[in-house]
Formats: sequence, structure tokens, C-alpha cells
Amino acid sequence: MKKKFDSDEVIESLISATLGEQAGARERHLYRESLRNLVRLAKAEQVVEIKASVKRLTGVLDNQNARRRAKAILLAQQLPGILSSAQQKFEFKD
Repeated sequence: MKKKFDSDEVIESLISATLGEQAGARERHLYRESLRNLVRLAKAEQVVEIKASVKRLTGVLDNQNARRRAKAILLAQQLPGILSSAQQKFEFKD
């Protein structure tokens, strides 16, 4: 048994109000599916918007930025040693 959603009831009432009782089965079906697709699109847009809001509020770094930041930190920590050894090679060049 399928669960009947509130949106299905609203869609059916919209079909009745817009097309009336004289509309054919094909016309009703096309209108019903168009409205269902519109509901799906609205839900998908809402999910995308919620995810963007959560990401903005929590300040979560995406994986690529986190990886770049970690590499930069590691390089910054190793840089003094690299520079001093390069300076010694330059000063005591045979």
C-alpha cells in the first residue's frame, strides 16, 4: 500500500480545479506528472539550499581546500630547515 502524501492531495485538488471534471485521462495524467516534477524540483532546490546554509554556518572546509591548507602548513614547518641547508650549501660551496 502506497503512502498518500499531502502534496498528492493538493495536486489532485489543483487538477480538479484547473481542468475540471470533463478533462481526459491523458490530460489529467500529464498535468499530475508535471506538478509532481515541480514538487521534486522544489525539494531538491531546498536540500541544496539547506546544505549551502549549513556549510556557511559551520565554516566547513571542503576536502580540496583542507588538503591544500595541510600541505601549506607542512611546507611552512619544513621551510626553515630547507632554507638553512640551502644557505649553507651556498656559503660553503667548494
